[in-house]
Amino acid sequence: MDGQTVDTDRRTAEALRQQDVYEKAMASLKLERRKSEAMGYAVMATLDSFEPASRGEGWLGRAVFWSKIGCITFVCVVPNYLVWRLLL
Repeated sequence: MDGQTVDTDRRTAEALRQQDVYEKAMASLKLERRKSEAMGYAVMATLDSFEPASRGEGWLGRAVFWSKIGCITFVCVVPNYLVWRLLL
């Protein structure tokens, strides 16, 4: 065996190792991209499920309506109660 053959074997082994590292890195990037895309789909599906509530339809629409009424009542009643309780 001469030095030329050993050097060629090392280069071939290094090229194979680099190819393996490259493939693993690309697979990792594809996985991250796929996860990011899946999160985007999940966000859009969640927002799409709130669409009937914005129109006041379904049980979620009724819950939104009554929570608005509750917040408005709280904002209107509490200041009057505090003035009556603390100042009078």
